[in-house]
Amino acid sequence: MTLTPNLPKVQEDYKRDGVVLLRNAVSPDWIEKLRAAIDQEVQKGERYFAYKNMRETPGTFQDYCLQSDIGQRVAEVAGSPWTSLIYDQIFVKEPGTKTQTGWHTDQPYWPVVGPIMTMWIALDEVDADNGALEFVRGSHAWGAKYRPFKTDQLGAFSHYLEEGNPDYIDMPDFEADREKYDIFHFPQMAPGDALAFDGMSVHSAMGNRTSTHRRRGYAIRFAVEGAVYDPRDEVTEWLHDDSLSKGAPFKGGRFPVIYAA
Repeated sequence: MTLTPNLPKVQEDYKRDGVVLLRNAVSPDWIEKLRAAIDQEVQKGERYFAYKNMRETPGTFQDYCLQSDIGQRVAEVAGSPWTSLIYDQIFVKEPGTKTQTGWHTDQPYWPVVGPIMTMWIALDEVDADNGALEFVRGSHAWGAKYRPFKTDQLGAFSHYLEEGNPDYIDMPDFEADREKYDIFHFPQMAPGDALAFDGMSVHSAMGNRTSTHRRRGYAIRFAVEGAVYDPRDEVTEWLHDDSLSKGAPFKGGRFPVIYAA
């Protein structure tokens, strides 16, 4: 049974824009469980990007990744016969966290080449005031490989990584040249809505300018058919798996297949 309403239109939008909004992708029961798990996790007081790979530890995050229907939803949007799990990550912007997350693409940070998808799940109301994600429409299809970078405690740009790697180019200043690009965001996300976006889509997140509205986001990264393992030491070492060889399909070992048609 197909889980995604109007699937042909969803696939068309995803292919064209590199991102699509899925309404009511997560059940109310899972929303409450994930909220509670996130609130417990952020008690650690880590830097903004540090809450990741919780799915390798038994608990709510692992249960959701392995037991929910999220893998099938990814496969449907991507038009893939299988979905494998890369890792998961928490992004919480508390009220008053005005820092904008720097413009970036995801794929350079992971040991994978080929089609990958993030499901970014809203666990609170999300809008332009409390941290909506912005995208450069169609940027996933440009063929540009932007250099990964390190961030500060709140997620702002600090310095580039892999500066000597000729495969990458520096990220343009999208913020300074906004009028040159088709930059957009979805005006309103409700708890349980999800953004499905390509690993090569250029994106950012606004700051939380409110004094009362949290913005809890839960992102899960997936590989689909055509993705292969490509380890690089400087950036992706924390996700390496010695059971996979370079160029092998990105599934198995640390990256279980969670859906197969």
